[in-house]
Amino acid sequence: MDNMETYQVPAALTVLAGIFLAIGAICAITVTFDILWRRGWKSMMSVMIPVWIINATYMGPVTLFLYYRYGRPASTKPDTESRSCHQAGEVKKPDAGRLPAEQSSQDRHEPSQASIVDLEKAHCCAHKPSITSNLPSDSSPSSSSTPSQDVEKQHKAPASMEGMSHCHTSSSTRPMWATVLIGVSHCGAGCVLGDLVGEWLVYGTSASIRHKSIWAELLIDYAFALIFGIVFQYFSIAPMSGQYGPKTVWRAAKADVLSLTSFEIGAFGWMIAYQVGIWGYRLEMTTWAYWWMMQAGMAMGFMTAAPVNWWLISEGIKEPCC
Repeated sequence: MDNMETYQVPAALTVLAGIFLAIGAICAITVTFDILWRRGWKSMMSVMIPVWIINATYMGPVTLFLYYRYGRPASTKPDTESRSCHQAGEVKKPDAGRLPAEQSSQDRHEPSQASIVDLEKAHCCAHKPSITSNLPSDSSPSSSSTPSQDVEKQHKAPASMEGMSHCHTSSSTRPMWATVLIGVSHCGAGCVLGDLVGEWLVYGTSASIRHKSIWAELLIDYAFALIFGIVFQYFSIAPMSGQYGPKTVWRAAKADVLSLTSFEIGAFGWMIAYQVGIWGYRLEMTTWAYWWMMQAGMAMGFMTAAPVNWWLISEGIKEPCC
């Protein structure tokens, strides 16, 4: 630890820090409760559950706006599900012109329940217009098809729809700026977890470089943040691409290193500013003021990572996610 006299944080600063930290905690609890109430794990990408909750701790109202506007899971109540699916054009009505035997044959080839859930994820998470609007219409004059071709279409449709989910495309109703901010949230979640682990590890081991703990904190925080960030990115890319393994790990690392580094430039820059420039290495990490400064650093990192994420997503290096 630093061999400096302990700084006594003024009571007013402690109260102010407590207010900002409480706002972050309330926002995180709000998101958590809403996901649990709506059983979000059934209709949203799993990795986004911790991402939304963690980012709410430091971005507060900004995360709440993004979550409720672009990331909130669909209600799993039966009447709501049926109504939303009818609106999205995902519920297939029985063909009155078909004989019962033909309808029974067709039902045997219909997508499984898992495929239907995937389609609901595509509608609820990607925030697109009806996915089925991008498929060829069976009512066109040139689309007269045989029963075997109908069966083939039914098998192909779920795969093509699933591939379209979670992505920002020209047909998406979600604006690019929202896609970018949600993308930043991935590396933000990794940085928060990495900093929490790194800070307490340095504190517990009294690690230091040139008798100053902050330099050890920066190195260890970055290492853990990179690990967590790649994990978050991996579990964002793999479910969308259907590819699990070393190649996807490499894709996740390639996308996250630039994104996370740009995030840490803002976060670490502020850490150095308040630890070295403002408090002269005297602010203890066991104070509320310290974690308020860390919270502010995360917010600054979010801002410095946004331009890089815009470029990464525009160039197709980083996958946009729901």
